[in-house]
Amino acid sequence: MDMTHSISRLAEFWRLLARVRRLRVQRRLREMAVARHGERRAAAEVAARRAVLERHAEERLRVLAACQGDSRASRQWHATLRAHDARMPALRRQLTEAEMAHADACEAAAQALTNWRRETIMQDDATARARDCLIRLRDPG
Repeated sequence: MDMTHSISRLAEFWRLLARVRRLRVQRRLREMAVARHGERRAAAEVAARRAVLERHAEERLRVLAACQGDSRASRQWHATLRAHDARMPALRRQLTEAEMAHADACEAAAQALTNWRRETIMQDDATARARDCLIRLRDPG
């Protein structure tokens, strides 16, 4: 087997590997898009949970004002206030869970970006090696 045939086979190997890696880059790019979508969805959920807590706090102020304003219905308003305050731990827990899900989604998006970059580097390397082999075939000197 002569040197030209060997380089030709090597070039074909690197071209094939570059094609395979190009497909892997595309798959990693789709994975990254899905991960970023999940990250945005999780961020929206955190914002929604914070808005619920803000509305809850505003409503509490209205209930407190009613407790202080109407002395005849004060007992009923205080019961309403206790029931209202009893919801607070659940709302805080939901916010914490949403924040944890968002942190996980951010981590997944960062990992997807890292994976895509790694695949891109390996694909670029295979393409460069195939090109080098072709150059060696054209200019054996």
